[in-house]
Amino acid sequence: MNIQNISSLPPYLNKFMKDNFDKLNEIYAEHKENVGDGVLSFKCNENENKVDVLYMTEELILQNFSKETWESLKVQRGDKKIYLIEDLEKSSMFIVYI
Repeated sequence: MNIQNISSLPPYLNKFMKDNFDKLNEIYAEHKENVGDGVLSFKCNENENKVDVLYMTEELILQNFSKETWESLKVQRGDKKIYLIEDLEKSSMFIVYI
């Protein structure tokens, strides 16, 4: 899996984020309030025009990342939301702070 540090998302992901901004914020806020801190995870496939969205709790995050990585992500985000976006076709992952 290639994790990229970029200044912008690929166009199709950027469009999805803009078109669904309010709903994604609503999902994030609702889950954070109900189950605690976490990230919004996206599994994307451009050819199938498919995006699966899942709120990952800290427990789920720690199944995929080390405790140190998770703590570092929390420090880097400040008061922003973390969106963890996986492009399944390109085997790439994007970490977006919103």
